[in-house]
Amino acid sequence: MIKYLLKLLTSFSIIVIFCFVAIFSIILYYNAPNSYHKEDKRFIVESGLTLREVVNKLHSEQIIKHPSAFLYLGQLIKGIDPKVRYGEYFFEKNISYYKILHKMVRGNIFFRKITIAEGLSSHSAYEIISNATGLVGDMPNISEIDEGSILPETYFYSYNDSKKFLIRRMKGQMTKAVDELWPKRDKNIPIKNKKDALILASIVEKETGVFSERGYVASVFINRLKKGMKLQSDPTIIYSYAFGNKDLERPIRLSDIRNKSSFNTYNIYGLPPKPICNPGIESIKAVLNPIKSNYLYFVASGYGDHIFSTNLRDHNRNVMRYRKIIRERKSNNSIQ
Repeated sequence: MIKYLLKLLTSFSIIVIFCFVAIFSIILYYNAPNSYHKEDKRFIVESGLTLREVVNKLHSEQIIKHPSAFLYLGQLIKGIDPKVRYGEYFFEKNISYYKILHKMVRGNIFFRKITIAEGLSSHSAYEIISNATGLVGDMPNISEIDEGSILPETYFYSYNDSKKFLIRRMKGQMTKAVDELWPKRDKNIPIKNKKDALILASIVEKETGVFSERGYVASVFINRLKKGMKLQSDPTIIYSYAFGNKDLERPIRLSDIRNKSSFNTYNIYGLPPKPICNPGIESIKAVLNPIKSNYLYFVASGYGDHIFSTNLRDHNRNVMRYRKIIRERKSNNSIQ
């Protein structure tokens, strides 16, 4: 009897060990690096595909080598026919079978990104969005994307997202940003509504790309508005030339300065009728809470930033200094 029990126990132990080894081997196999998948790749699961159809597509795109083994894994984890979520996935080189299935069952989809740079016109933003890969649907009429209505930043989207939906998100972000910043504004600035804040912020955005200067540039324009002076901003001349559809691509001429456009702040007092670009959040902040200064003028230094002055005499000197730097550079370039 004892011998029989020992024999039975030995047989049971062997079976347990065998099962343990088998399970451990399966775990190792499905978690091992997939050497068949030799490069990073994006993979799209269309809506409505079954696991078997997805597996066949994985095989045809050379992501997995053994479809039957992958199907078996799916049955082990999720039952007879686990549902994978549609969308675009990113599978890095040598990703294991388990990680592939885990991503698709959990819906860990790949997000693309699109960047709207600060200071872009709505026309330029329209072109970027319309040409973005992975977005679907028709674009709205460009007239529906007002200048200054979308917030420049990086937006993430997934495969098959709607172009119109993405634009609504961009507009919503701008509205949200302005709504949050407006109550925190300096109440003494001569900006009476959110639209005017965006208009002036768009001018500040186009005047300087130097982060630390935005507050000073904003203070110049705020001071000019308070004194009833014309803003005399060159970017407003450039915008009046083609309304954001293209750059001027030549120096500003006297005839441009005399242009009677309602956007030309050399011609009009106060602000243009609408923004001249889509300003970033830092330019909006600079306008709503400008640095306190007495500056009324600024000109390029010739070294990437600007020189500010409180009176016309100093400003004219700075202009002459800038022109001298430019002349010397041109002379040196011609010698070389």
